[in-house]
Amino acid sequence: MELTKSSKPTLHIFHQEGGWHWGITVERAAGGGMKVVAYSDEGFDSEEEAREDGEQALRSEEWRSRQSFSGSERRQGYT
Repeated sequence: MELTKSSKPTLHIFHQEGGWHWGITVERAAGGGMKVVAYSDEGFDSEEEAREDGEQALRSEEWRSRQSFSGSERRQGYT
Protein backbone atom coordinates (compact mmCIF):
# COMPACT_ATOMS: atom_id res chain seq x y z
CA MET A 1 0.00 0.00 0.00
CA GLU A 2 1.58 3.25 -1.10
CA LEU A 3 0.30 6.52 0.35
CA THR A 4 1.26 10.02 -0.63
CA LYS A 5 2.75 12.27 2.03
CA SER A 6 -0.01 14.84 1.44
CA SER A 7 -2.78 12.33 2.17
CA LYS A 8 -4.02 13.16 5.66
CA PRO A 9 -5.72 10.17 7.33
CA THR A 10 -9.26 10.60 8.67
CA LEU A 11 -10.78 8.53 11.48
CA HIS A 12 -14.40 7.42 11.14
CA ILE A 13 -16.53 5.89 13.91
CA PHE A 14 -19.65 3.95 12.97
CA HIS A 15 -22.16 1.42 14.29
CA GLN A 16 -22.51 -1.81 12.34
CA GLU A 17 -23.84 -5.30 13.07
CA GLY A 18 -24.40 -4.64 16.76
CA GLY A 19 -21.07 -3.00 17.61
CA TRP A 20 -19.08 0.21 17.23
CA HIS A 21 -16.19 0.18 14.77
CA TRP A 22 -13.56 2.56 13.49
CA GLY A 23 -12.02 3.01 10.07
CA ILE A 24 -9.21 5.17 8.72
CA THR A 25 -9.40 6.62 5.22
CA VAL A 26 -7.09 8.63 2.99
CA GLU A 27 -7.75 10.42 -0.28
CA ARG A 28 -7.08 8.26 -3.33
CA ALA A 29 -3.96 9.28 -5.23
CA ALA A 30 -5.67 8.85 -8.59
CA GLY A 31 -9.30 9.13 -9.55
CA GLY A 32 -10.62 10.85 -6.46
CA GLY A 33 -12.63 9.59 -3.54
CA MET A 34 -11.50 7.96 -0.32
CA LYS A 35 -9.69 4.68 0.33
CA VAL A 36 -10.10 2.65 3.53
CA VAL A 37 -6.58 1.88 4.76
CA ALA A 38 -7.38 0.37 8.18
CA TYR A 39 -10.39 -0.75 10.20
CA SER A 40 -11.34 -2.58 13.39
CA ASP A 41 -12.31 -6.23 12.93
CA GLU A 42 -14.30 -6.57 16.12
CA GLY A 43 -17.04 -4.28 17.34
CA PHE A 44 -16.74 -2.30 20.56
CA ASP A 45 -19.46 -1.93 23.19
CA SER A 46 -19.47 1.86 22.99
CA GLU A 47 -18.69 4.62 20.54
CA GLU A 48 -16.14 6.00 23.03
CA GLU A 49 -14.19 2.71 23.14
CA ALA A 50 -14.08 2.54 19.35
CA ARG A 51 -12.92 6.17 19.11
CA GLU A 52 -10.16 5.67 21.71
CA ASP A 53 -8.87 2.55 19.96
CA GLY A 54 -9.02 4.20 16.52
CA GLU A 55 -7.24 7.30 17.78
CA GLN A 56 -4.49 5.13 19.26
CA ALA A 57 -4.00 3.33 15.94
CA LEU A 58 -3.98 6.67 14.12
CA ARG A 59 -1.40 8.22 16.49
CA SER A 60 0.88 5.20 16.38
CA GLU A 61 0.64 5.03 12.57
CA GLU A 62 0.20 1.24 12.84
CA TRP A 63 -2.39 1.58 10.09
CA ARG A 64 0.38 2.16 7.56
CA SER A 65 1.62 -1.44 7.93
CA ARG A 66 -1.56 -3.32 8.92
CA GLN A 67 -5.04 -3.00 7.52
CA SER A 68 -7.27 -4.72 10.06
CA PHE A 69 -7.12 -4.62 13.82
CA SER A 70 -8.72 -6.66 16.53
CA GLY A 71 -9.85 -4.61 19.52
CA SER A 72 -8.70 -7.38 21.84
CA GLU A 73 -5.15 -7.15 20.43
CA ARG A 74 -4.85 -3.53 21.47
CA ARG A 75 -6.43 -4.11 24.90
CA GLN A 76 -3.90 -6.90 25.53
CA GLY A 77 -1.01 -4.68 24.52
CA TYR A 78 -0.11 -6.12 21.12
CA THR A 79 0.62 -2.75 19.54
